[in-house]
Amino acid sequence: MIPFVPSIVPNIVQALVLVVAFALIAAPVLRKHPVPFYVFYAALSAVTLIDGITWDPWADVVLDLFVSCYVGVAFYLAVMFAGALPRKWWVTKRFLSVRTELSVIGGFIIAAHICRVAFMIPLSLSMYWTFIWGDAAPVMMAAVTIVGVPLLVCFAVPWLTSFRFIRKRMKHSTWKTIQAMAYPFMGLLVLQGILLSLGHAIYVGPGTAEFADYMVNAATYLFFGIAYVACKVSMAVKNHQKQAKRTSPQAS
Repeated sequence: MIPFVPSIVPNIVQALVLVVAFALIAAPVLRKHPVPFYVFYAALSAVTLIDGITWDPWADVVLDLFVSCYVGVAFYLAVMFAGALPRKWWVTKRFLSVRTELSVIGGFIIAAHICRVAFMIPLSLSMYWTFIWGDAAPVMMAAVTIVGVPLLVCFAVPWLTSFRFIRKRMKHSTWKTIQAMAYPFMGLLVLQGILLSLGHAIYVGPGTAEFADYMVNAATYLFFGIAYVACKVSMAVKNHQKQAKRTSPQAS
């Protein structure tokens, strides 16, 4: 993904580094003037939908750095972890200040990716799927359809309601309920990343150079999932302890 970075470094890690750097640097401007960023990322995402264009190799690199599916996923990982890390950290405050804007940008990228791969859902239910993926067909079908379809729902509904002009027209309680879909979204996102990585590993086979890369990729998604749960549990425990301290004098 990033030129000259060894392939053993998962693309999702490279993308996350780029997204974190972007968010930390651009947060003040992004918060005050989000529309130009929306237009930029939406336009680049739309370019990826055009078939039949011969790109210069470096143009492909630029598109990958800005609007690859890994970058889209990284935006959402940053958004989710921003809600799980200690609020007193400067980094957390920085991310939370543009949490909505980051999710909108990530949504443009993911929406374009979905448009490119949506055909795989019905294809995964056909007899041709096994001819395409061989032994990896069941794992890939699970990733694309069993996990992919509910993931699509958990992505689309919160993303569309993240736009401020839509949010303003909704009851706050309804909006909060919809945004709670972010939690199953996170779980499904991590699970799909693991399954896709394992499916590709099975497809290429353990005797190939790419096998280790895909296995490391699967382990990375698993790590993100475990780390997120650990952060949320730690936050819940601390909040419970603070609440207990507040109420204990009253109880006595």
